[in-house]
Amino acid sequence: MDGIIFGSCTVAGVIVTALCTRRALHHPRVFTWLIAVAFAVCTVGVLFAVPAVARTAEDVTGLDNAGKLVAHVCAILWCAALQITMVDLAYRPEYLRTAMYQRIFAAVVELAVMVPLFLAANGEDVEFTTAYADHSSVAAYLLVYLSYVLVTCGELAFMCGRTARRSRATRPWTGAGFALCTLAAVLGVGYTISKGSYIVLYTLDSPWSLDVEEAVSPALSGLAVLFLFAGLTMPMLGGMLQRLREREPAARGAGR
Repeated sequence: MDGIIFGSCTVAGVIVTALCTRRALHHPRVFTWLIAVAFAVCTVGVLFAVPAVARTAEDVTGLDNAGKLVAHVCAILWCAALQITMVDLAYRPEYLRTAMYQRIFAAVVELAVMVPLFLAANGEDVEFTTAYADHSSVAAYLLVYLSYVLVTCGELAFMCGRTARRSRATRPWTGAGFALCTLAAVLGVGYTISKGSYIVLYTLDSPWSLDVEEAVSPALSGLAVLFLFAGLTMPMLGGMLQRLREREPAARGAGR
């Protein structure tokens, strides 16, 4: 199931990254380039979440769980890029630099903690999944990773929701797009709660069904990625349709 979900996300990511890069080239701004970068990083991350690709990464690098590490690092960078994107859209210019530094610092600290935990816990007989929640180092690593994603998705849900409300009347495509982004962020929160609650409850000797968690978490993660892809491309599609509508009267006038 993971292969189908994350494979579909990878295909969608390649398409959306190409569209967003084209937009950034024609309309260079902080947020247009950050969206393109975020999608590119996310696409790499979901690609390495495909089991076959993850196994290939292990064979090529000789590092156990290399695919999982790449996927998680990409998720951190993706979240940071999206946070900065929303700050650029939602806040005053004088706050942008400070906000960027804050979120970059948070991402760097997260990676500085997460990567050593990964290397300390990594091994041939270890996988960084909830199935190994009995491994204390794996559990610690996953909780550190999930905590960051939880906080960033919570902030993204707030900022995307606010942008959606502000844009709904004047720019309906933008409003609808950020409404989808809000839903994506909420699904991201659900993903972290699904995985994190299993680990915490396992530690307390009262875990819920691992089979259910292993089915629910990838579905939430995949849906979050797809909704985010759709949401952040809708403003671009709306702009394209608007330009086409503006050209039609001019074309009809020129033909008379």
